[in-house]
Amino acid sequence: MRKVTSIALLAIALFLVSAAPSEAWRGHPGVFIGVGPVWWGPPYPYWYYPPPYYVYSPPPVIVQEPPVYIQPAPVLAPPPETYWYYCPSAKAYYPTAPTCPEAWVKVPPRPE
Repeated sequence: MRKVTSIALLAIALFLVSAAPSEAWRGHPGVFIGVGPVWWGPPYPYWYYPPPYYVYSPPPVIVQEPPVYIQPAPVLAPPPETYWYYCPSAKAYYPTAPTCPEAWVKVPPRPE
């Protein structure tokens, strides 16, 4: 009786030891239970190709020049024409002669 019990326990131990862990983490779920010599490798060879490597080209680099703002030159109005006012009877210019009995004579200023 002891011999039969020990053989049964040995058979159960062989079943438990030879059970391979699940391969669910690889995407291949399954359990392999084998009878025979103990094999510690994968239950059957997983020959699959790794996922392809995608090579992406780098994004194009576009360098934009900053906008250049050109302020237009101010439009210069011609300077107002200025005159000196001469009084012929007083023989003097305005503000020296504040009043003149006759019409004032417009005299353009001399350029200096």
